[in-house]
Amino acid sequence: MKNVLILGAGGQIARHVINQLADKQTIKQTLFARQPAKIHKPYPTNSQIIMGDVLNHAALKLAMEGQDVVYANLTGEDLD
Repeated sequence: MKNVLILGAGGQIARHVINQLADKQTIKQTLFARQPAKIHKPYPTNSQIIMGDVLNHAALKLAMEGQDVVYANLTGEDLD
């Protein structure tokens, strides 16, 4: 089983990645978003949702534990 953390999971491009991985039962998706309500529904059966902000380093570090791949699709004015 591969663990994939998707940062910015509520975004338009991340939606395509999530959908591509949805039918791959050998992959466990962790969907990380500031606003989980923006994540396209229905949620894949191979996913879990984490509400968080990538600028919160402690939350990000915790979300990254045990992940094999981190996919970051981020935008915003605060990413310096």
